[in-house]
Amino acid sequence: MNNPKISYHPIKTIFHIIAFFLLFLLEQLPLSILTLTKKQLGSKYQAYIKIAPIITIILLIVSATIIIFVFKQAQNFSTQKFTKKTWLIILIATILVALTNFATVPFMKSSNANVDALNLIGQNNMVILILFSVIVAPTLEEIIFRGIFMNWFFLNRPFVSILLSGIIFGYVHAPFGTGTDWIYALSKILLGIILAGVYYRTKNIKANITVHFLNNFLAIFAGLAISGVI
Repeated sequence: MNNPKISYHPIKTIFHIIAFFLLFLLEQLPLSILTLTKKQLGSKYQAYIKIAPIITIILLIVSATIIIFVFKQAQNFSTQKFTKKTWLIILIATILVALTNFATVPFMKSSNANVDALNLIGQNNMVILILFSVIVAPTLEEIIFRGIFMNWFFLNRPFVSILLSGIIFGYVHAPFGTGTDWIYALSKILLGIILAGVYYRTKNIKANITVHFLNNFLAIFAGLAISGVI
């Protein structure tokens, strides 16, 4: 990111890889509490529905605090202020994301593991699902996959950093395998690359969070409109 050449230390790099993986798991932990079903819990389901959202919110506060703290220590440059150029980049990125969705959504499978998990969470607590999808995910995912990843790995090779950020982002949303919806995975990879490009160009994590927020908000709005809720 226009930094002086930085030398890599193997031990530090290994530590960063492990820490990055653990931070991702930490970000996933809160919502995982809400993935149990009535079939699994039986008579305990009603009690679960009452206490699970509370545990989820507590875990969210803890995980968000840790992730944001790590990001502040990781960023290797001063955050740049929002300017007209920043907003222009956000606008262009949002249009690119919309075009990507327009081109890929019609060819996606009707369901996949990630969507199924989100539907299950929505059945247990729709309010928390919307909160996570619109606010929490755009914030914490951008901090982890852009803010932390791009400041820890391939600092001297921004193109590689941007590309890998997108590929890893796509993989965690659609793990590659025999049952992978490759169009869905491709859409997430392209989304990740666009968001990484925004962070690289603006030097402000809030810029790519904004683009991610707009993408998720519009997706939920469209989903609610199609289902007839709004």
